[in-house]
Amino acid sequence: MIVFLNGEFLDKQHVQISPDDRGFLFGDGLYEVVLAYNGRPFRLRDHIARLKCGCEFARIKLENIEYVREVCALLIEKNDLEDVIANIYIQVTRGAYKRAHHFPPGDVLPTLYISAGEFSPNRAHQKNGIKAVTVPDDRWGHCNIKTIDLLPNVLAHQRAFDQGGTEAIFVRDGVLLEGTHSNLFAVKDGKVYTHPRSNRVLSGVTRRTVIEICSRMDIDLLMEAIEESMVEKLDEAFVTSTTLEITPVVAVNDLQIGNGKPGKITTLIQDEYQTLVRQGHD
Repeated sequence: MIVFLNGEFLDKQHVQISPDDRGFLFGDGLYEVVLAYNGRPFRLRDHIARLKCGCEFARIKLENIEYVREVCALLIEKNDLEDVIANIYIQVTRGAYKRAHHFPPGDVLPTLYISAGEFSPNRAHQKNGIKAVTVPDDRWGHCNIKTIDLLPNVLAHQRAFDQGGTEAIFVRDGVLLEGTHSNLFAVKDGKVYTHPRSNRVLSGVTRRTVIEICSRMDIDLLMEAIEESMVEKLDEAFVTSTTLEITPVVAVNDLQIGNGKPGKITTLIQDEYQTLVRQGHD
């Protein structure tokens, strides 16, 4: 596999990242995941825009961030990924410098790493649905920033895995927020609900796509809190992310959602999403 690191294209086996890199020492960095379908990255513009906002928040000075677009295209070509689904991983850290909590000097450049490899979405999960498990939200106060410091997400996801689930849903003050690597949507009486934008949830690119789909298909969508007490009354639920695409949730903990099968509205949104993917959307 050919990857990109700090201006160079290298065989992944030859990549060397400093043990003093702040991503390694502190989780001091940001990331994005993009899927490319038959050589065309889906909504790459939105991912780059979010990465740029994250860098501004974190005060990481990544020069010429639009160059990422060109690198992604070259990695698809160099790894012969033009006819498959490819997972593009983009990570930027504050760079390598001796361990100290304050920022390194201004001449220390960020570390930019990008890789691309073949990927297969889990079509069985998308067809049949998954079980989710609720967990208390003990993350930091800026979940809208896509940081690489994901220990709370890892622990929550493992908790779901240990209980036979596929995703964990964070709960705070009785409200279902989002998954460990996904946004959450619920359906009741023909209306779609999702948590409003805030510092408690990530503004997902796939989430935004679903919101646009609902608008275009005249599906009522309300950006309102989804109370945990609503779960047993829901007709449908689904989670969204770049890699999950649109994946139905048919059970939360031991509670069945609706009839225990992917619902009509979820299926309509899935179909429309795949149409957009086939058309290509930058």
